[in-house]
Amino acid sequence: MELDEFVKSVLIQILSGVREAQKDEALGGLVVAGKDGGHDYPKNSRVSSSAQLKSTIIDFDVAISVETTDKASGSGGLKVAGIGAGIEGEISSKDTRVSRIQFGVPILLPKNERNWYEDLQKSNS
Repeated sequence: MELDEFVKSVLIQILSGVREAQKDEALGGLVVAGKDGGHDYPKNSRVSSSAQLKSTIIDFDVAISVETTDKASGSGGLKVAGIGAGIEGEISSKDTRVSRIQFGVPILLPKNERNWYEDLQKSNS
């Protein structure tokens, strides 16, 4: 899998997972609550909150491999290590170098339209 495809897939899955968790009938109103009454988040967390916006940083620590092959039809590029690629039954010599890359991607978390306080009160009655 190419690095850009991997990053895109991870970000989409995280944000989709947050949206799906928000839809949970029992506790979804608590996930990235939109109306948190100005809740003060811990200062050392990876979450920032101002007004109605909440953001976080998705940290990546990825092993990438660069392969060079001696076969005529070989191709190169950055691949996420450990995500497989098919072998086509050819005899070839290849040099693989694995490196790690670390980076963060800031994202805005999807706002939850549910009122967590009202949901909590309903569940306690």
